[in-house]
Amino acid sequence: MNFKYFATLLLPAVSGLSFSSSLSAAEEAFSVNGFITQGVFYTDNNNVYGASDDKPSFDFHEIGLNTAYRFTPKLRGAVQVMSRQAGRVDNGEPQLDYALLDYRVSDLPGATYGLRAGRLKVPFGFYNETRDVAFTRPSIMLPQSLYFDQARDLELSIDGAILYGSVDVPGGWLDLDLLYGSPQTDTNVEYAYLAMDAAGKFDGSEGYMARMIYNADAGRIRIGTTVAEYRLHYQPGAPGAPAWNEFNDGDLKLNVAMLSAQYNTENWSLTGEYMVHDIDWTELGGIYSVRPKTPLTSYYLQLQYRLNYNWDLLLRYDDLVLDGNDPRGKRNSLLFPKQAHGFYAQDVTLGVGWQPNPAWLFRAEIHNVKGTGWAAEQDNPDLASLKKYWNIFALQATYRF
Repeated sequence: MNFKYFATLLLPAVSGLSFSSSLSAAEEAFSVNGFITQGVFYTDNNNVYGASDDKPSFDFHEIGLNTAYRFTPKLRGAVQVMSRQAGRVDNGEPQLDYALLDYRVSDLPGATYGLRAGRLKVPFGFYNETRDVAFTRPSIMLPQSLYFDQARDLELSIDGAILYGSVDVPGGWLDLDLLYGSPQTDTNVEYAYLAMDAAGKFDGSEGYMARMIYNADAGRIRIGTTVAEYRLHYQPGAPGAPAWNEFNDGDLKLNVAMLSAQYNTENWSLTGEYMVHDIDWTELGGIYSVRPKTPLTSYYLQLQYRLNYNWDLLLRYDDLVLDGNDPRGKRNSLLFPKQAHGFYAQDVTLGVGWQPNPAWLFRAEIHNVKGTGWAAEQDNPDLASLKKYWNIFALQATYRF
């Protein structure tokens, strides 16, 4: 079944029905909600979310349907199924996005904490947990230097458990999340960390993460840190695979440390995040034997201005360096089949959002990009043809119910 044009077909249909999730008072313990997003992308060079080079690509949609039920005052369950089409990175096939049980141990003022278990959203930085819901992200595309769409499944959800809490501290409150489980892996993770669809596959994973956010002055100031360690086990494919396409039986080791900060006023929000991401291919060997470890560094600075309830503007600078020891990619371009600009990316984004009512959101944005460090190989299979300088023009419509 082709899922490419689900959103285009469903947007007018769902809004026309004026479907309401409102339930009677006796049914307040049960809720159903959803959203539909359709995007259009045009680029003057390279491809993003489909064949967008010199022509519009409609190969981007997000459709989510979720439900929640409160079994007791302390125990609730929630499930979301999602279809996402993103060029050749995601094919739109419906997937279980999250399915969890949440037990609230304490609801005391100034000290709430509990436990979630199941398939969970990963608490990574400010935006990861809700990155698929257009109303909760500041732009059509999140900063790709930190929120990689190519490795979205690995970043987005995990099968495991989270111990969470919120406690009052001097000057504000502290949000804490401690996570352990098995991260999601698929072919896109191979493209993100092996730069190819390898002969074998990642057949096991384990990871833990801790996030802490300090909120001061009623949320005017937010300062956070996230640390994580993942192990992805690679299982070689059938014997006889070409050497350039195969790796040893072993673990890919990923270590992440991120600092986040945000300052909010009535009309302005200034946000910045900085990440160091150490990648260790030592056990896998293969083409990475010549460079077994890499310190990836990235950051962004973002300014949002809210003209009123309906309109907002965005300006952002986003910077990615895939190898901190070779920021211009010159040495790496001699070792791997990529041009030097394939090892970094600098993106300046200007965007505008319009929310005419609580149900609808429209966005438009322009990206001026130098480098192709986060350009997906799936949409750009001929790496030699990628251009160093390119622009992205994007439109997006979202309806929620």
